Amino acid sequence: MESQNTIRIAWLLGIVAAEYILVLLAVLADMVSGIRKARARGDATRSRALRRTVDKLARYYNVLIVLSVVDAMIIVAGFFARVVEGFDVPTLPLFTLIGSVAIAAIEVKSVFEKSSVKEKEDINNLISFLQHAANNDSLKSIINHLKSMQK
Repeated sequence: MESQNTIRIAWLLGIVAAEYILVLLAVLADMVSGIRKARARGDATRSRALRRTVDKLARYYNVLIVLSVVDAMIIVAGFFARVVEGFDVPTLPLFTLIGSVAIAAIEVKSVFEKSSVKEKEDINNLISFLQHAANNDSLKSIINHLKSMQK
């Protein structure tokens, strides 16, 4: 019985480690995709964008750690039910699994997102900023020119 529990714990830790590694790979794939899209547009790669990737990865891992703690509490209760009460309760890090799949889905969407969609968002943000700052005719003509480019 003791060796079965040790094997189960080893499998659980392996599953959680694999989920963390796969989230890292998804974020790295998104970063590589973003660098390629930037180069295709002729934009320079900036350290600010790379810093945002590191910040995003830290936020993702914060969420995964919290989910892993919740899973650990559930799994400990499951082991208690198995060892003390004799119930055969499945032990699976379900919340960590769901969280890592959701994070990977976000990153996959970002990888397949067209560069033109991001450019349109940038143009819309610029138009909004200029509309708030526009108090003279030259800025209004720039805004009208940008609006014509948007269509």
